[in-house]
Parts: sequence; structure tokens; C-alpha cells
Amino acid sequence: MSMKEWIDIDIDTLELEEVTDLEKKRVKQHVLKKRKKTHVWRNIAVASVMLIGVSTAAGFAYPSFATQIPFMDDVIDYFSVDDTYKEFDEYSTDIGLSESSNGVTVLIDNAVYDGTNITVSYAMETDKDFGEGPTRGANWFDIKGAIGNGGSSKITKISDNRYVGLSTITPSFKGGDTPDKVEITWEPQTLYSTSNDVEVDGDWSFAFSLKRLDGDVRLVNETVKTNDIHFMLKSVELTDVSTVIAYEQVVTDSLLEEWPEVTPTFTVKDDLGHVYIDGTGGGGFSEDNGKTLEGTTSFGTIQDGASQLIIEPVEIASLMFGKGHTEIKLEPIIINLNN
Repeated sequence: MSMKEWIDIDIDTLELEEVTDLEKKRVKQHVLKKRKKTHVWRNIAVASVMLIGVSTAAGFAYPSFATQIPFMDDVIDYFSVDDTYKEFDEYSTDIGLSESSNGVTVLIDNAVYDGTNITVSYAMETDKDFGEGPTRGANWFDIKGAIGNGGSSKITKISDNRYVGLSTITPSFKGGDTPDKVEITWEPQTLYSTSNDVEVDGDWSFAFSLKRLDGDVRLVNETVKTNDIHFMLKSVELTDVSTVIAYEQVVTDSLLEEWPEVTPTFTVKDDLGHVYIDGTGGGGFSEDNGKTLEGTTSFGTIQDGASQLIIEPVEIASLMFGKGHTEIKLEPIIINLNN
């Protein structure tokens, strides 16, 4: 059966299998083992944050329920093909948790944790008209032990009442630690569409864990600075799905008095001309109101044949709340990949 035929299936004609409470509990507390597949995910164009909320009355164990709704499997295939995180489908973990209530069914399909970002693919079917896509719910993904989370999501409409989504969560941990395993919960409360004036409340709950992918960490510890900013690139980590750069910076009190928020963004390219990110920031945390900041940012795997990464930091000094900002360019940092 073709994907188009799958999408056009009338779900009301499907016969669902009975799932016991014990089976539901086992699935929620257990993450399925990593799978290997031939599909390749390339660049995820993360858009403005659109977060899903759903409600729970009945839960179903994947694949007994989800495989009867084929569009909910292999969610990543719906997203554009490029070079960022191109090995997601091969190295991600099958989650396969599905819950349904109030006319909405949500499936968490796959997820991966690269030591910095957690990326989750999911799908949704609803009997409500949410237009081009649902908007932020009351709660997002929560990471145990994190002192804060950043991130973004993209939701794509694939038919009148079906959506697929991709979320990237960047948790911050005290001291800049990156745990080997993360425990993730998602207890959304509301799903709504501002354009269609539709709102669904609920109390659905998902829980799963992910192990960190093994990576090759290369210490850099190179500093570039101005009179007011000292920026140090601490390390670069190469994993099977991404490249992660870790940094820290210190800014002067006088700069913070003029600009209360100073955060780095990056353009990253290689010596072959490939551009990996262009003016993108990353997750970070500060315990002293921005005077010191530790953080990370990530992008896709490095192109074959590249021997250098060129990282160009640009600090955004802001008055916050849209009141104005200025850019402070720092000297580029060059990393030799063949060393």
C-alpha cells in the first residue's frame, strides 16, 4: 500500500486491539531498543515554537494501535531532506507511545539525545479543525534535573485532520553537566488554534528515557575577546547525528548596565564552503544574571572531506522586550578536524 493510500485510510473502519492497563504501564516505563533503518533524515528547518497539548483517557501500546494508523509511523519521512542530523532515523530510539482522548490521538514516534539536544518526532490525528496546525499548549517536554529548557518545534499539516511534528529541546543542567541518560515527561494540558478558535483540554501523560549517543569530544579551549566580552570555545563533540560546540563567556558589568542581555549566536562553515548554521544561538545558563554564561549549540554532521570548521561568534547585546539591540562581532575560531 502506498503512503497516499495510507493517509487516505478511514480510521473509523479500523478494528483496534484491546490493551490492558499493565501493558500500558510497561510501555510508558520502557523505551524500545534502538533500530536501524534505511530512511535518512536530513535538515530539520525548525520554525517558531508551536507546542502540542493533548488529553488522556485511553492509552495504547505501540505497535498494536499505532500500526493501524500508518501515517503515524516514520514521522520523520514527512520533513524536508537536507544535511542536518541526517542520521536521525538510523540512530534514534523507537518510543512508540500513543494516547487518545477528546477526539485527539497523539503518537510519540522516535527520539534521540546527542548530549545537548533532545529531538522528538510525533504525530497527531484529531476530529477538530485546527487549521494549519495547533498552537502552544500549557506544558512542553520536561527533563528531569534540568534547571531550564529551550527549544523549538515545527508542525506540518498532512491532511484535513492529521499533523506531524518535530521538536528539539535543549535542557540546561546546573554546572553545565551533560548526563548520560535523560528522563523525559510530557504532560500537556491544552491544544488550541487561534485562527479557528478551537481549544481542547486534557491531562494526557507520556514518559520515556533516552541514553546519550557516544561522541568524539575534542577539547579546544580557545578564547576570543573584546574589552567587554571574553568568549571561550571549550570543545567540539562529533556524534552520529550531530556536531555539538560547548562554550562559556564572561561580560563586564559596564556592558550589562548598558545592555542587560548579551548572548552569542554563531555562523559555522567548513573549508569546503558548506554552511551549517547562520546566525543561530544555542542553549545556555547563567547563575549571576548574565555576567557568566555557559552553553552549547549544535548542528548536523560534518561533510566528508572537510578538514576545518570556521566558527564565527556574534554577540547580540539587547535591551530585551524588543526595545533594541546591537551586534558585536568576535574573531572567528578555526578548528582543525584532522588533528
